[in-house]
This record gives sequence, structure tokens and C-alpha cells, in this order.
Amino acid sequence: MNMFEEAKSIDVMMKMRNLTQNETAKMLGVSQSYVANKLRLLSIDEPLRKQITDAKLTERHARALLRLKSSEDQQKALDTMCGRRLSVAESEALIDLIHMTEAPKAVGQADRLRCIDTFLKTTKQSLITLSSLGVNATQNLSYHGNKILLTISIDEG
Repeated sequence: MNMFEEAKSIDVMMKMRNLTQNETAKMLGVSQSYVANKLRLLSIDEPLRKQITDAKLTERHARALLRLKSSEDQQKALDTMCGRRLSVAESEALIDLIHMTEAPKAVGQADRLRCIDTFLKTTKQSLITLSSLGVNATQNLSYHGNKILLTISIDEG
């Protein structure tokens, strides 16, 4: 049973027995957040679900897509994730980047800075993962007024 089939089974059981997420979690011997996260997967469009399943992506890959509001952005991100065979951390970094561009102007400076910080941390973690695999990968940050220049060097050889 894949993640979406499991989510649908939980949803059907909850509706048939008129259960809350807490009651369902107790019945299944899992946490309420486990149930909630499974049910969130059902908001992904069916064509995207099939693509995720066919590409053998993980539930964490799928949940990362949920941060994007439009199905068009989700599809673009998913195409990149599959095409480049991105890890979960790399996929989250990609989504951070897409999410940053869709952030409305009304978002406060603190929220924007927190989002940038998350993106930079995710990028750094991805480089650590590459390094652990023997790939020489470095990043260099420089600050120019209100701009950050991020340079990533990867030596594939």
C-alpha cells in the first residue's frame, strides 16, 4: 500500500466510523500528527500523486510539495525533483526558493529573513551531504547591502 492509499484508507475509516483524528490515532496506535500528515497528502492532485508514486519519491518529498499553493508550482517543482532525482533536503531547498518568490509583499521583514535563513541552512545541509559522499562541494556567502550572493562550487571529479 503506498502513502496515498494509506491516507485514503485512514480517511474512509474516519468517515465510516465518524472518528476524530485523535480517536483514529489511538485506534491505529499512532500519533495525531501522523494521522494529520497522512490526510494532508490527499490534497495533492491525482496526476501528481501518480507521478510521485511512479518516481518512488518518499512521503517527505510529497509533503514538501504541500507548501506550494498552486498546482502549477507543485507540478514544476515535482518535475524538477524527478528529473534531477533530488533528495528530500534538496527538494525542500527547491521549494524554499519557489516559495520565496511567491511570498506576498505584505509578508513582514522578519518572515522573509526567516525564510532566507531556512533556505541557506538547507543548502548548507545539502552540501554537507555531498561532502559525506566524497564530492568536493563548498558554498560562499557574501553580503552586498540588502543582497546576499550565494556561490556554490561542486567538483564532480
